[in-house]
Amino acid sequence: MTDLLNPKQLAEYLQLSQRTVYRLLERGGIPAVKVGGQWRFRKTAVDEWLDVNMHRLDSESLSQLEGDDDAGREPWHLARLIAPENARIAVPAGSRDEVVRAFIAQVHFPEAVPVDLVVARVLERERLCSTALTDGVALLHTPRSRPRVLAAHDLLAIGRVNAPVDFGALDGSRTETLILLLARGERDQLSLLAKLARLSREPGFLVSLRDARSHDEVIDLIDRTEQRLFVHST
Repeated sequence: MTDLLNPKQLAEYLQLSQRTVYRLLERGGIPAVKVGGQWRFRKTAVDEWLDVNMHRLDSESLSQLEGDDDAGREPWHLARLIAPENARIAVPAGSRDEVVRAFIAQVHFPEAVPVDLVVARVLERERLCSTALTDGVALLHTPRSRPRVLAAHDLLAIGRVNAPVDFGALDGSRTETLILLLARGERDQLSLLAKLARLSREPGFLVSLRDARSHDEVIDLIDRTEQRLFVHST
């Protein structure tokens, strides 16, 4: 595929409808140029933009992404992606890279995958732009420019760092909650990351997540919050 795409080609690449591509262009500022009066998108620039901005999508844009589902497709449910052993991982303090390695080393993966590869891809994404938000949470994932690390499953894992770490948040705040999202497909990654970011912005959610005393409490909190915020997913 050429690096310069028209709207139809970009929609096929992102596995979205052309309508949603145009809405992302209008509402989200997805990078594009006009050539002969027609919109063109450079694939590498779109990948970088999505990596940095997808978690900032508003609820309406998220609904549009999920509205592109094929008929009969199972809706995305974050709570279903968390195995109990991945819901409350204790992570020793350290530098950003040390914390990422220690966290991922404890994750239980649903299929065979080299842990070193996952760590390398996550840190590669962090070097592009920190995934740390301003509320003490980092939404770890891998770059869009790289193949997915999981082939047959989607995964969500949550860790709590023993001492807050400088993760590169824009406001200089320190990070204590790590959420790892690995999706098997590009389209799933887009929607799940946007939905996860929306949950993180919900007042009181991150505080309750940090205060959860058990794996079951974590999963129940995510399920209840998700059901409340995304009625269309039920």
